[in-house]
Amino acid sequence: MLNMTPPEVTPVKRFPGVSRPPSTPSTALAEETPPADGAAERECSTHEAVAAVIFMGQLFSLIPIVGYARSTDPRDVRMRLRSVQFVYGCVTLFIMLTLIIMLCVHTAHEPSFGVQQATSLVYYAIIVFFMVELMLLARNWSQIMGRWYTDEAPFRTDPYRPPSRTLPFRRKVHLIAFGVMLLAFVEDTLNFVSAYRLNELHIRYCPHSTGFWKNFFHREHPYVLRVIPYHPVVGWTIELTMRIAKFTWHYVDVFIICLSLGLQRRFVQFNERLERLDGQPQPQGVWRALRLDYVRLSELVTFVDERFSKLILFCCANDMFFITVQLFNSFDLKPTTVTTVYFWYSLGFLIGRCFLMLFVVSSISRASEKPLETLRRFPSTNWNLDLRRLCDAVATSENALSGKRFFFVRRPLILAMAGTIITYELVLLDQVKKIPDTTRDCNF
Repeated sequence: MLNMTPPEVTPVKRFPGVSRPPSTPSTALAEETPPADGAAERECSTHEAVAAVIFMGQLFSLIPIVGYARSTDPRDVRMRLRSVQFVYGCVTLFIMLTLIIMLCVHTAHEPSFGVQQATSLVYYAIIVFFMVELMLLARNWSQIMGRWYTDEAPFRTDPYRPPSRTLPFRRKVHLIAFGVMLLAFVEDTLNFVSAYRLNELHIRYCPHSTGFWKNFFHREHPYVLRVIPYHPVVGWTIELTMRIAKFTWHYVDVFIICLSLGLQRRFVQFNERLERLDGQPQPQGVWRALRLDYVRLSELVTFVDERFSKLILFCCANDMFFITVQLFNSFDLKPTTVTTVYFWYSLGFLIGRCFLMLFVVSSISRASEKPLETLRRFPSTNWNLDLRRLCDAVATSENALSGKRFFFVRRPLILAMAGTIITYELVLLDQVKKIPDTTRDCNF
């Protein structure tokens, strides 16, 4: 007589706060045939996919964690106070705070307060907030990615497979992240060239006895050099800090995009597994495993939203503010051709980066709703309690990231933000004076 005792399942080690164990492959291997090549492609974890993006941020003093490159286990990652990354981040943050204080003092002594002064204050304040927030996230990074790593573990083994008709996870993250940052580097280069050309034009009209670079730094950073005497080391230290600040300004959007790709990919894998069942009746154990996997994904979205919603809120507010300001500035004539090229490239890139971020984040909600369409194709003869509970979970779950629950990032939000930006622009046209051209202003 055959032994019908089911095989013993080895318990899977869980992280604190995770209540459901991963579904065991033994409950679902019979539901579909293995890949034709006999060996499925290995699906990397989100922790592994964003490793290069984390390292890119550390080059510019962000996310000061150590141990990332030596291990694929997120539990080995820590933020150490006695590390080069942490000291580098603290020094950069201290310099940025000093610049904000100098800018506030300088603005207080200005005869008027307009769009240009408000834009500078908001720019520095939002960058400091991003630096502090990423440092706080780095402190809990092992806990955050540990939970993420555990909840997505079933999706990196059979019967789940990497999504079809798409790039490998790691390659897709690298392509988007480094592509956006390359465009950001071009934008920053055009910014420097534009400032260089404007300084040449200024010297042509105002022949100061000072040198070219002293004149350049006095025009670009007057609030600093009116307090600290000019020195080439001071000037280039400020300029390097500005490059780090500009990188941070772009990087947060890229960071949110990469994390959202990880969540969206798991829902796509879930839906493709349902589609491979092709509407055929399945054992109740299969539906139970699928239901637990979907609930696990929903809980993961809620967990991630609690940790990153503040970052999303300020990121959306930052993008909306600067798009509005740049649209208002588009009505001013630019002194040089390079300045005109830089301005329109910067505006186009800012709008494209903002809406790319919103589109990718909103794809989480879209991908989480697709399984309901697939489930409706299964015949009623296959109906059981776990299938019904799975349908209810898909229909009622709020699988979307938010901005501190003030709004949820879904596709309609993109249109709403576009309408809001246009409304603000129409109001600003009649209320705010145009920024005067200071090219021929020979006063520092």
